[in-house]
Amino acid sequence: MTDRIHDQWLDEEAGPVVPAYALTKGRVRPSSKAIDLVAIVMATGGPTPVSLGPEQWMILSLCARATPLADIAAAIDLPLGVVRVLVGDLHEQGLVQVRPPANVAQLPNATILTEVISGLRAL
Repeated sequence: MTDRIHDQWLDEEAGPVVPAYALTKGRVRPSSKAIDLVAIVMATGGPTPVSLGPEQWMILSLCARATPLADIAAAIDLPLGVVRVLVGDLHEQGLVQVRPPANVAQLPNATILTEVISGLRAL
């Protein structure tokens, strides 16, 4: 039975398989509430500690340019919740900046539209 359990956590091509919750030490929420599902993440370029895991190194390399959190999760093939926690750890260490996506402009009100129509008619 021990061999069956041991075989369950091994992949012949990739080596040992680590369950996603082990990457976050069982945490399910990021340390900062600023890390929303639609957040944009960008590496700060500061000194990087050697103690980072391979997943965090991948996140940093993907975030050399501003990258949506969902795209990071898709690129490294990890659940979004796990990536939120890992990005939260990087954010706490000052290795990434996290910002909300750009606001969508409000639709113009009726007064502005009326003025635009009047201006076009005057032409």
